[in-house]
Amino acid sequence: MRHALPARLLAIALTAATGTAAAAEGNAEDGRVKAYTCAGCHGIEGYRNAYPSYRVPKIYGQHYEYLVAALNAYRSGERNHPTMRAQGESLSDQDIADLARFLAGAPAPAAQ
Repeated sequence: MRHALPARLLAIALTAATGTAAAAEGNAEDGRVKAYTCAGCHGIEGYRNAYPSYRVPKIYGQHYEYLVAALNAYRSGERNHPTMRAQGESLSDQDIADLARFLAGAPAPAAQ
C-alpha cells in the first residue's frame, strides 16, 4: 500500500488538470476507436521512421501515466517530432486520456 498515496495524488492532479474525472480516467473503448491512426506506425513490428531514421517505439502496454505525459508533451511542443506534434495538436484532454487508457491495457496488434 506504500504506492497507493502517490498514485491517488497523481489521479487527483490529472483530474484537476483536465477538469473532469472522466478525462483523468479515460475510456478504453473510446480509445480503441481513436487509436486507429496510432497502429499505422506503432502497430507494425520492426517499423522504422523514414526521416529521421529510427525505430518507432512500441506504445501498446505502456504505463497510462507515461502515455498521458508523452502525448501532452507532443501536443505542447515539448517533444519535437513533426508527425507526433501534428497528431498531438489535434487531441483534446479527453482524447489523450482515452488513448492512454486503451493503449495501456492493449496488447500489440497481431502481425498481418
